[in-house]
Amino acid sequence: MYKEVAAFVCILLSGRVLASNNGVSYHHFVKTADFIRSAMLASIRTSWEQGTAAGGILEWNDPEYSVFGPSPFVPHDQFPVNTLQLALSAAVRQTSDGRLSQNINDGLDGAALDGASAGSAVLLGSFTDPSRASYWLNASNAELNYILNVAPRTKTGAISHRADSAEYWADGVYMGFPFIAYVGAVTKNGTLLQIAYDQCRLYRDALLIDGPTGKLWAHIYNDSDNSWVDKGIWGTGNAWAALGMLRVAVTIQKTTFYPSMKSQVSELISWVKEILDGEFAALTPENLVPDYLTGGPTFGDASSSTALASVAYRAATLWPELFCSNYTDTAAKIRNAVLGGITNLGTLSPVVNPLVWTETGLLSTEAQAFGLMLFSAWRDYLGNEH
Repeated sequence: MYKEVAAFVCILLSGRVLASNNGVSYHHFVKTADFIRSAMLASIRTSWEQGTAAGGILEWNDPEYSVFGPSPFVPHDQFPVNTLQLALSAAVRQTSDGRLSQNINDGLDGAALDGASAGSAVLLGSFTDPSRASYWLNASNAELNYILNVAPRTKTGAISHRADSAEYWADGVYMGFPFIAYVGAVTKNGTLLQIAYDQCRLYRDALLIDGPTGKLWAHIYNDSDNSWVDKGIWGTGNAWAALGMLRVAVTIQKTTFYPSMKSQVSELISWVKEILDGEFAALTPENLVPDYLTGGPTFGDASSSTALASVAYRAATLWPELFCSNYTDTAAKIRNAVLGGITNLGTLSPVVNPLVWTETGLLSTEAQAFGLMLFSAWRDYLGNEH
């Protein structure tokens, strides 16, 4: 009975009678999003940054092909050139074992899942770019084969985030599992959709711990030697997990398999909500989430904050009965704080260093991509087009 009443109250509070200043505010900042985009594209990108950048571009420039669009798995009139330009680089730099975006200066980054972050953008080419359809499909299939059949596994069967040992990283939930779900949706393969859900569940089982504001995800656990590499509650790690589970949930929901997978989608949504609740409760006076809630520095981080705000807008748009106005109110606070910190070069600030998680950095490609995701989610929440 309590849940029913709470849901009803949520519906009342979520009725989005949009104030005109929200729309004006959004349109006023469209050029800012393009500024963020250009700074992202100017950056030198590692494998996970290439895929995350492609994800941001997809949502901002080619939204009809995003999983948040009404019919994302079929060709449309618009050719997704912006997304495929990044996908092409990912495919060209694919290594012989199948990992995308890896071959940079003859070096590998040691990750098993990071290359898969560009997998959906690559597979998109198979049904939108007929002249190269086999090229795109072969590259996507090789990536899928690597993560399903080559990458190490943990004792529970979870796909390792690292290539040389069995490790859980919260980051991996965004890197690998939305791609598996996307392949399942495009190829109408319900088994892959179930695998994507199962991998999210296994990662949550391994990394969820009690935090000061509720249950949240620790960052890294090494299953090979049964030890924590980073037991801290890292804001960006939780953001990666929320971003990934959100995309897996909505991908399943857009397929014909959804009626038989409602319980899986419901669990994914509840796990996203769990992260938002814990992270938003820890908001700093600057209206940013801390770099670490436990186990590390607590400086306000625009990177994880931006990603989580995008998740809140998406969730409120998709499931307003579950994500009331308090989620979008917090997202708006974060959005305003992030906009106020953009530099004259279009970079988000302050941001955690993507390579040294306990330090602030000057440039974070993933933060720039999160900025595009935030603007895209805000746009769609308002019901406007850019």
